Amino acid sequence: MKGVRVSREEKGDKNQEYCKRNEETNRKIWNSISKNFESIEGAQLSNSFIILMVLEEKEEPLSSTQISELIAKKTQGKIFKVSATLKDSLEYRLKREGYVESKEIKNKSIYSITPKGKGLLKGWISFLEAYN
Repeated sequence: MKGVRVSREEKGDKNQEYCKRNEETNRKIWNSISKNFESIEGAQLSNSFIILMVLEEKEEPLSSTQISELIAKKTQGKIFKVSATLKDSLEYRLKREGYVESKEIKNKSIYSITPKGKGLLKGWISFLEAYN
């Protein structure tokens, strides 16, 4: 429709609806990961997926220790990843492929998801939703 304007209130309602739907989707994914982790644990893909989930949800740079703590929290303690294991995935897989970037602050690496990483995560989530 030509010339249709959407009020700020309507935009805010749509954004709030999207965020609520996204939170619900993420909650379902975390529950599914917790329940099925034993069957996917050996796959290197599983570490990458859960790391990207945490970074995308948090929307701020995190250390490998913070990522480890959030994974445990999101899975109600069912999954615990040693930060050194996560750092290996972050540095040698995700960062090298351009899915995350890092900064050094006080001799500590903090990581954030890149647009390429968000695209990969979106693709994985779409696949999982279609599979279910």
